[in-house]
Amino acid sequence: MHRRFTVSLGLIAVLIAACGGGADTSTPAAFCSAYASSFCNKAQACGVPGATSSCAGLLENEIDCPHFACPAGGTFNSGAASQCIDALNGLNCTDAAAGFPNGSPAAVCARICQ
Repeated sequence: MHRRFTVSLGLIAVLIAACGGGADTSTPAAFCSAYASSFCNKAQACGVPGATSSCAGLLENEIDCPHFACPAGGTFNSGAASQCIDALNGLNCTDAAAGFPNGSPAAVCARICQ
């Protein structure tokens, strides 16, 4: 399960970079931080080895959240960003470990930058 979740982490980080519940999704940088926090909270809740309290900070640094932005010509969609966080928070551990087989979080997260 750890390997699958780690692979999912990599894929999600790439998805966030490609895209350009109370979580702040008002700006791309705020969304990035909220996503890192939600992702790591899910990893910890699912018992992923190595998912520690420093996970979110490490992920924010890896993705470079303070500078996260939509690609040139893209427009940030805060509604889709909020739905992306909600979808991640709603995942059960089986789906998260399997790399989101139903595609739901990935689909909504892909609409963050349009």
